[in-house]
Amino acid sequence: MNYPPGSHNFAQPGANVGQQNAVNYGDTAVHVEAIYHVNQGDPPEHRHNVARNFLAAGVAREAERLFGDLLREGQVTTQRAYYYALSVVSGRSCGEVGGELFKNVRDARKIAQSLPDDTWQDAFTVVWRLLHLVRGETATDRPGENVDDVLAAFGTLPPDRQEEITQHLATIQDGVTQASLEGAYAHRVVTQRMSNNRVQRAWKFFEAEPAPPRPFVAAETRPEQRHWLPVVFGGFAVVIGLLSSFTGTSLPGVLLALPVVAGGGVLLVHHGAQRLGATMWGQIRLSQVTPPPYQPEPRSPGHWVRTDFVQEIHRIVDSRFTEARPHVAGDWPTYTAGIRAHLKHRFVALYGNAQVPAGGVSWLARWHARKVAEGWSSNALFQTTVRSTERDTLLYRVGMGVAIAGLVVLTASGAIAAVIFLAPGFFFLVNGIMRIRGLQKMSALARAHDEHIFAAETQGYEDWLRVMADRPSDGEMARWLSMDKICLKNDLVRRNNLTTHDLVTHVVMTEGANGANRARVLHGPPRYSKYEVQIFLLTRSGVREMRVELDFLTAEARNERRNLFRYDALASASVTEVGLRATRGEGDGTREVEKLRSRKFRLTLVNGADITVVAENFRNADDAVLEDESELYLVALQTSGIDAALPVLEAVAAEGSDWIDREQERRERWSREWYE
Repeated sequence: MNYPPGSHNFAQPGANVGQQNAVNYGDTAVHVEAIYHVNQGDPPEHRHNVARNFLAAGVAREAERLFGDLLREGQVTTQRAYYYALSVVSGRSCGEVGGELFKNVRDARKIAQSLPDDTWQDAFTVVWRLLHLVRGETATDRPGENVDDVLAAFGTLPPDRQEEITQHLATIQDGVTQASLEGAYAHRVVTQRMSNNRVQRAWKFFEAEPAPPRPFVAAETRPEQRHWLPVVFGGFAVVIGLLSSFTGTSLPGVLLALPVVAGGGVLLVHHGAQRLGATMWGQIRLSQVTPPPYQPEPRSPGHWVRTDFVQEIHRIVDSRFTEARPHVAGDWPTYTAGIRAHLKHRFVALYGNAQVPAGGVSWLARWHARKVAEGWSSNALFQTTVRSTERDTLLYRVGMGVAIAGLVVLTASGAIAAVIFLAPGFFFLVNGIMRIRGLQKMSALARAHDEHIFAAETQGYEDWLRVMADRPSDGEMARWLSMDKICLKNDLVRRNNLTTHDLVTHVVMTEGANGANRARVLHGPPRYSKYEVQIFLLTRSGVREMRVELDFLTAEARNERRNLFRYDALASASVTEVGLRATRGEGDGTREVEKLRSRKFRLTLVNGADITVVAENFRNADDAVLEDESELYLVALQTSGIDAALPVLEAVAAEGSDWIDREQERRERWSREWYE
């Protein structure tokens, strides 16, 4: 892992809707932010902001509950009354906004009218007049609003209010009113769909919160007993040789030879240890990048490290290296097999007990993968030899020559018996001490290398934080998706040559596409990098269904599939729910509990084809300790559009060709409630 400093890289039979059991997703990220969380005792301002965030995210029922609580507590403003009305009608058809719900909207309107006029009062007035327009389309005995006058008032609102109203009244409005409203807003949808650098920023939402790098400190290599044995035996032989040397015939020669041999030994030990330590460190580094016979098993090493964490680390490392593969011919998987195995072990060791989600290491795996990719053309990964300095090599050779010369002089001085013991003892003693010192040198080189890598990773982390500084908010993600759905629906209407009078209603549903990355804010709805979008256009003559793949990062739609059938072509319908419904408590404390994990709706045509709609919660291994499972299901259900679509599709399936007449009756009943 000898990466060059200073270089940094950054990343950029039937139809089905809802999350499917067979769908495999890519990376998963959960952003821990407080934008969807309310604690007991939080001030009204915070609860208002959370409710507004929920509404912008498409989770209208949570927004309705929070805004309603604020109004009932007397925390009344025209802004809250306006948003409460939007949250009530959002995702609901005319038939659903009746009875108590309609009374609540009417009461909010009265509250707003009792307060001083402001821009929020104007926005609420437009919402009320648009609802009058819808009523006027179905009422047969009472005059409605003038479309042109209402659209003129709509056009005077700030662009943000126009977006909100168009988005949240889309279900309750259809026909002429919806077409007129979207027509006034259509140009802005087209121009704003890719606003705020969507292509350059949207991918960042799917990146997990980066975990800061942690220093990797390899265990120091300490001498073992086997390393000391040559030193002991060699030292014993040297002592015998030294004692025997004074039996030589020439004492001056002995006195000259012994210091020379000792000096040579010092040079050999010091500079030989430097050379040996470098060699051993080079061998260790080579072992870190040499492809193993097989990739390590992704299972817990113990020490309270979860197996699912290890499995995710392994998947992330392999995925990041796959993404980083240079467009150059060669066997990239084999080339990187060793370093991938090493990084998997390293990341598990560093982060396994650090209370860090596995996704937090994704940026670091990408950083290493791109460093490896930079050197692929030159085979840099395997250039692990650590060369000793020329000075060490020269002085090591000098030491060897000096030691030999000293032994020659000692022999010439007549101390042959001493040389017999001294020469082998000197060899074992010097080599033993040299190996022990070499291990120390190797440990020092390893520490220096780890410090170098840690410093480079820290710089990469700081660079990554700067890249991620403009990550889009969840509200921006919801806004982009809302505009995508409007554009896809309008395009389908246009290409089918439908008029406003042909279209009775429509539903748009989304699910994560196979292989898509997914992310969400804590307590918030899931977002996907790729969607499967399904649109039902319910016309007076029949149903037009379209399914298309939407690349959310680029807003490109691909591989459209269309299906057309008459209402009398419906053979049957079924709904299957997985989860719990129960009544808890006693007396006044009785409450209905609903904890659903999935809901499956299937339309079967007379030709045997199925159209299936499936909604599941968004859950991964870490979610259970953070949020309630039913909460995850509800937010996924609402933002997918299935919550609004199922009542319509169930009615169509149950009533068949009579559905249009029954729908007209429901709307007329809703219209009469305005005057009751």
